[in-house]
Amino acid sequence: MLWFHGLVVAVLLGMVMAGCWDYRELEDRALIVGLGIDELPPARYQGKEMRMYQLIVQVVEPTGQSGGPTQGGMIGRGQGTKGYTNFTIETPSIAEGIDRIITRSDRIPNLAHLQLIGMGEKVAKKGFNELYDFFTRFPQMRRKTEMVVFSGSLPPFFTTQSITEPTPALHIAQLTDSVTETLMIPDTNLGVVSKNIRGKTPYLMLLVALDDKKEIVINRAAVFEGFKMVGTLSRSQLTDLSILHDEIQRGILHFPCYGGKQAALQVLRGKTRLKPDMRGNTPHVTFDIQMETELVEYQCLGAAMDKPENIKRLERSYSAILSRRLQRTMEELVKKYHSDLFRLTTRLKKDPAMYREIRQRPKEFFQRLTFDMRVSLKIRNLGNTLETPSRSLRP
Repeated sequence: MLWFHGLVVAVLLGMVMAGCWDYRELEDRALIVGLGIDELPPARYQGKEMRMYQLIVQVVEPTGQSGGPTQGGMIGRGQGTKGYTNFTIETPSIAEGIDRIITRSDRIPNLAHLQLIGMGEKVAKKGFNELYDFFTRFPQMRRKTEMVVFSGSLPPFFTTQSITEPTPALHIAQLTDSVTETLMIPDTNLGVVSKNIRGKTPYLMLLVALDDKKEIVINRAAVFEGFKMVGTLSRSQLTDLSILHDEIQRGILHFPCYGGKQAALQVLRGKTRLKPDMRGNTPHVTFDIQMETELVEYQCLGAAMDKPENIKRLERSYSAILSRRLQRTMEELVKKYHSDLFRLTTRLKKDPAMYREIRQRPKEFFQRLTFDMRVSLKIRNLGNTLETPSRSLRP
């Protein structure tokens, strides 16, 4: 009898291991890699205004598939087939819009591979609270999905060609990830956005634009408070804010010389520590910044790099320049926003008095806040030469 039970178990195990019960062919799935959302004029529903959205859904195409009349895209690498399909839908909700893809493509939408969420400036300035509800509830959403703001009309961003990536949404997502890693810019993915919304602190999204050559450029960021876009930051302000955030990654710092020339230092590593101090009723924070760099370009004239004291002089000079720049950037942002763009709320928890101030009265806190910068920049590598341009070469 035991051998019979063993045989039954073996047969059942063989059936289970033979395949996947819920297997679905790739051609039957609509793999969504990009969403574009912008505001449309409101519709009337039972006598009341209802927000309407333009929703662009980008779906990758399996090799050999044809997108039909909704196809919009570039030719795949030497395959003669389209790389993606764009579905443009007017809808009051993302869920309804995605559900309508089934009737237009005969495939089941799948958001597990979503790489990019791009909002137009209209919906960003009016508020994306309705959209955020879907982003945080839908089980297939990923925390690492990049979130950006598009400057201008949405459709061109979802059809702009890329030499290396045939799907525009994937190209923008990869570009965004590369920019945040190499240019010392804070992360702007769904997980970071959700964390800041829950913590009621301001946050950033990269601002994606098209230049005169119709190429994707990212050199600014949008500032958000809650669900609304309230301003923008330049690229230099983004770099400074990343340093103040203690998010110092590999990037390049530029320091001016004569006539527009410059010295460039690549950041190897760095650390920013806060030293809070209540000076009477005035909150004060010192930003203690330690950075190690290597010299990658030096267009200035007449420096003798073979002398250690000259290296020390350069370190002191660049530390002072960076300190003044960070001080100026923080003064500008505090004056303009009066809010915690610097993530002090989470970083000052070990100082009860100051933490209580910033949690209970944030705008008053930043109106009274004083701060200073202490920057120590070290040059650890000069490259393969100690020579610098001669002063005789100066025009």
